[in-house]
Amino acid sequence: MVVVSSGAQAAGGRNFGEIYTDCGIGALIAQGIEQKSTADIVAIVSNVTWDLGSTAISSNLTSPDSCARGDAKTAAFILKSYPQLEKDLALGHGRYLDALTEVVQISSREKPAFTQAIRAEFSKHTSTAGYEFMSRKEKAELLYNIIYSRS
Repeated sequence: MVVVSSGAQAAGGRNFGEIYTDCGIGALIAQGIEQKSTADIVAIVSNVTWDLGSTAISSNLTSPDSCARGDAKTAAFILKSYPQLEKDLALGHGRYLDALTEVVQISSREKPAFTQAIRAEFSKHTSTAGYEFMSRKEKAELLYNIIYSRS
């Protein structure tokens, strides 16, 4: 049994309870649930079940802004359209990649540099041996973290 204390502070001033509800795969899974208490429970259970919360903790450490933003709209878009985004990123253009830059609110002036940076970082991960064995949710979270570590 894992106990998440809301009093313990972690990096970035976020307590461990917030990390388990706002970060990691649990936050991606629970983002569509309107009732906060239910969403928090789903996020915590998902994070603990998935990898004992290590993804949530690493998200908080490596890209704390992605957790703090709680950008459910971006996370939902990436998760829902991941296969199309993966193709557009490989090509370097496409309507899903265009929609992603709009959702993330990248200006037209910044779009080429943003796209190039995301593609470069994303290609590093897609060329690793373990990438093909990742679930869609893991891949979506990876892309989400790449985006918010750059923006």
